[in-house]
Amino acid sequence: MASVARWETALGREDERELVEAARRGDQDAAEALLQLHEVLVFRTCRRLLPPGEDVEAAVQETLLRALRNLGRFTGQGSFAGWIAAIAVNLCRDRLRRKRLVPFLPLEVRDEDGRNPLAAVPSTEPNPERVAMARQAVNRLHGEVSRLPRRQQEVFALRFFAELDLGDIATALGVDVGTVKTHLHRAVQRVRVAVEEARP
Repeated sequence: MASVARWETALGREDERELVEAARRGDQDAAEALLQLHEVLVFRTCRRLLPPGEDVEAAVQETLLRALRNLGRFTGQGSFAGWIAAIAVNLCRDRLRRKRLVPFLPLEVRDEDGRNPLAAVPSTEPNPERVAMARQAVNRLHGEVSRLPRRQQEVFALRFFAELDLGDIATALGVDVGTVKTHLHRAVQRVRVAVEEARP
């Protein structure tokens, strides 16, 4: 696995392309390294888009296998991270469609300014009144996040949990950056409004 180790710091766009080309030529170590470098991104994406109880590990493995099988389709126009995130999003959509479930996202998020829109949630220190207020606020937030339109949920998850930049999110979802910004802004505003309304 020495050759896998040599790829582990290959995070630049040119290094990424070199890895992709090596994997396409049949270099198994390069393919393995490429997938390992993006496994956390895939896991975060699947975990946030699939509802509790779904087999996230199975979704991650299926995403990685699809990426490996379809390496020849990666054009190199965007980043590999955006391309593999698109595979993960589409796989999650397929699973949700089959089960007719609404995805749920946890609430520990930061917006594009780095500020946490949920920072106003009351403390859960062992004070009965504060605990009750915190539970009420969190319940309200859970409800608001679960009601976000699908595209807003996807943008939200890719930005805050998979930590993709706006360009890579646009690639993953097949939309332009302006559309990503619009959905991200709307999602964060809805969450913030819910937090503000839940404050005592």
